[in-house]
Amino acid sequence: MDISLPAPVAANPFGQVLPKALAHAPKASTPMSAAKEQAMRETAQEFEAVFIGQMTEAMFAGLETEEPFGGGHAEKMWRSQLSQEMGRSISASGGIGIAESVYRSMIAQQEAALNPLPQPTPLPQAAAAAYAN
Repeated sequence: MDISLPAPVAANPFGQVLPKALAHAPKASTPMSAAKEQAMRETAQEFEAVFIGQMTEAMFAGLETEEPFGGGHAEKMWRSQLSQEMGRSISASGGIGIAESVYRSMIAQQEAALNPLPQPTPLPQAAAAAYAN
């Protein structure tokens, strides 16, 4: 009965493979400070408020005003301010879901910037020449 161990693989010894694998492993995200997280949430909510304000401003665009109390430059300014405040109010009371989506997108972009994907290793020249034909 032969109890000899198999011969080690000389082409890729474990001591050379492990450091390469660890070098390309994804790195843990850097924890975000509470102040930065709050600032990002506020920015996302502000974006949603502006978006909703623009939507309500378009809603008022077709309304005609009646004389003698309506019309003029002052009413246009008042409607614009009313639209902005409606957007802020709707966003502050829960909004329509844009702020949360924008916040998640901002987090994903920050994580991608902190942890870029590893660059693929180039093919050896012999393999590249085989694919070129």
